[in-house]
Amino acid sequence: MANKRIIREKSDNVEQMILNIAEDIFLEKGYAMTSTTEIAKRVGCNQALIHYYFRTKERLFEKLFEKKFLSFVSAVFISKESSSSFKDIVRGIIMKHLEIISENPRLPFLIINEMTTNPVRFHSIAEKIKETVGTLLMGLDSEIKTEISAGRIREITAFDLFLNILSLNIFMFVAQPLISHVKGFTYAEFMKFAKNRGEEVFCTVWGGIALTDK
Repeated sequence: MANKRIIREKSDNVEQMILNIAEDIFLEKGYAMTSTTEIAKRVGCNQALIHYYFRTKERLFEKLFEKKFLSFVSAVFISKESSSSFKDIVRGIIMKHLEIISENPRLPFLIINEMTTNPVRFHSIAEKIKETVGTLLMGLDSEIKTEISAGRIREITAFDLFLNILSLNIFMFVAQPLISHVKGFTYAEFMKFAKNRGEEVFCTVWGGIALTDK
């Protein structure tokens, strides 16, 4: 029994290592320019092992993409135990989402690239995660309806609110080369600038929906 557990743990470690290395390469080069040969080389294994765990490069990519895309929208999750005001909830979503992008600055490019170069594969992945995204938005939608009923914010859907947040946060990273050139930023200075813009994004979003100061 102990030997089986050790083998299973070793197998899980190898699979996770493949996922971690593949993630770096996919984010660095995109789907088309990534090969299982390179993934295997960086992991330090043979290609057969990659195919053993994931069968094809496409399945490996889909598993990673689903995971990263869900992390991308997970900022809208609201704990039922949360006693924060809705204003603080919105601020928290913005800051958390900005933090997720800052930790994965190449992810917006990967998502945009997949949507434009391989819409069929992107649609397949989107279908798998649509229900999860809808569940994540339910908590936010409930809070929004309460605030609308109380007259504290204008009519808006959870989807529209989160789309506003995504647009403002993501644009900074998509426009990073232009922003860095205009401002004379190093990459490290740009990352600091992006993180500090969270409060500005919050003021823009909150100012667009709030009917009271609370």
